[in-house]
Amino acid sequence: MTVYQIKNKAYTYDVIDFNIVELSKILSKHNDLEPDTILTMFMSAARHNIEFSHLWPQGLNFDYFGKAKKQDYDISRLGHFLIMKMPVYELLKARLANFGEFLPVKAESNNMMLFNLLTFGQEQKDMCLTKYEDGFEDGLELLTFKQDDIQNKLLFKSKLEGAQKVYCTDEFKNIIQSNNLKGLVFDEDLLDLFV
Repeated sequence: MTVYQIKNKAYTYDVIDFNIVELSKILSKHNDLEPDTILTMFMSAARHNIEFSHLWPQGLNFDYFGKAKKQDYDISRLGHFLIMKMPVYELLKARLANFGEFLPVKAESNNMMLFNLLTFGQEQKDMCLTKYEDGFEDGLELLTFKQDDIQNKLLFKSKLEGAQKVYCTDEFKNIIQSNNLKGLVFDEDLLDLFV
């Protein structure tokens, strides 16, 4: 089973202007939490699997970012989130429901869905290699997941990597490609930063 890092296509724009500082202020108006508390939650969300559905109001509207509206992608990465058009959500919601939460948003009044991934894949630590720079740990050189742990996970993150990347197996890749959905690239290099 092949594992892929999910990336956006090269030279593309984030779909929405997702400013977590401004978003934290908006969410605090609908809850009893201070904006700084919510901002801290966003900053550590991927690593600590923080859920936002209990804080999320209906009708959050964002501007498209740059030329994203013209790109017209079906599904894209947005940090550790995925953002998708509603037909893609309808296709994926039952398959992804066990791996995270869906958060409704609008992009200039167009309904879309954010997916907050809340699932980790278990690394095969004896096959992972830490990178060192001047005697200090500097990320990973090699990342491998336990096949029996990820075989039924459509999407997952890595604690060792820092939970900043989104990973999948052939099953998710095949769903995206067989439905001709635009926006994502699947890279067998699990640690590469670039497309």
